[in-house]
Amino acid sequence: MSADHRLRPVESEDVAPLARMLAHPSLVGRRGLHDDRPVLRSVASISKTVESLVDPEHGDAWIVDADAIVGLATAGWWWDALIPWANVVIDPDRQRHGHGTAAARLVIDHLFENTPALAVEYAVPSWDADALSFADSLGGDRTGIRRRDGARRGRYFDGIHFALTRSTWEARHAAGR
Repeated sequence: MSADHRLRPVESEDVAPLARMLAHPSLVGRRGLHDDRPVLRSVASISKTVESLVDPEHGDAWIVDADAIVGLATAGWWWDALIPWANVVIDPDRQRHGHGTAAARLVIDHLFENTPALAVEYAVPSWDADALSFADSLGGDRTGIRRRDGARRGRYFDGIHFALTRSTWEARHAAGR
């Protein structure tokens, strides 16, 4: 699956198309941007945040490319390179075609192959059943719940946290998965 997919650095010319993708109403609360708010945002507002991904200060950001921009992948380790976090967002028009799985595996492989990571963390909002299923499919363990992580439609939701350890990743690689 990942043979058709690649991660490439975010370039200046990617800012506008990426911001248009991330402004899609179905991605509210799912954008994975550092300063994101769970509300509709304009393309111009999102562009300001996306511009910082061209040269991120604490981590990496990549375009998920499958002969076109299909998504955004980010990884960060601000103060702890041993436990980086990862996030993948796929264009709503391109979801359910394997792009997210391929991108997540590429990011995880990159972090374990090129950093001292002992585990890779990721999280999803408790209201998002599709994201929970996707996160479970990556093979990490549910490690905790951050209560009242945000609000959506007038109610609090929790953040469900996951971690994939280096030993689990190595065992899968040895098994050819």
